[in-house]
Amino acid sequence: RSEIEWAPRVSLRKIRELYLQEARGDLGAELLEEVGFGLFARCQSILEFSESIEGQVRCKRCQRAGRASWIARHGIRGNQLLECVVCGWEIHWRVYLAESEKVDGQLDAGNARAAFTRYAARYPLCSTREEKILAIDHLVHEFHWILIEEGQAAKAWKPAGVNLLRGSTTQVVQMLNELTYGEHTPPELLERRDWWRAQKPSASRSDIS
Repeated sequence: RSEIEWAPRVSLRKIRELYLQEARGDLGAELLEEVGFGLFARCQSILEFSESIEGQVRCKRCQRAGRASWIARHGIRGNQLLECVVCGWEIHWRVYLAESEKVDGQLDAGNARAAFTRYAARYPLCSTREEKILAIDHLVHEFHWILIEEGQAAKAWKPAGVNLLRGSTTQVVQMLNELTYGEHTPPELLERRDWWRAQKPSASRSDIS
């Protein structure tokens, strides 16, 4: 069980500082990399855990050694023993779940799985500062909207932000609103906000006016 590790959530303070530095035009490369790769690692952990729930558990010992190997999980029995045929690592499924629940914030991807998948695939390919800040901003916006399906009640994506950022739902949403619409908002982010509004024609405007 000591080999079960997951990437932590990213600090709200780090996200706020990144946007403020971007607004002032003095965003440092170190902070950008820290936030960008922090979100990347967290997205990877969320996606990996989601796959384990669906029946494919990645061997944590092989992962530490730089190898990729998976253990097929059958059924929902908590006492099922997961065994890696590559390195011999083994653990009971209930123990795997219990250890995963001790981490910093929940790992369930929920409705935002597609957003986590896109970022995990996109960020490693970014080579310029502009590409990296855009990738981060897109991920932030993915869970910032409240979508309303025709004839149905509003569905919030807010919990997805709590999966990524360290804080309560209220703290995360408040910070996201401040970042996107505060006095330090750079024109580029305002343009992207308007673009997101155009892509989400059914989005509720109650919390973005």
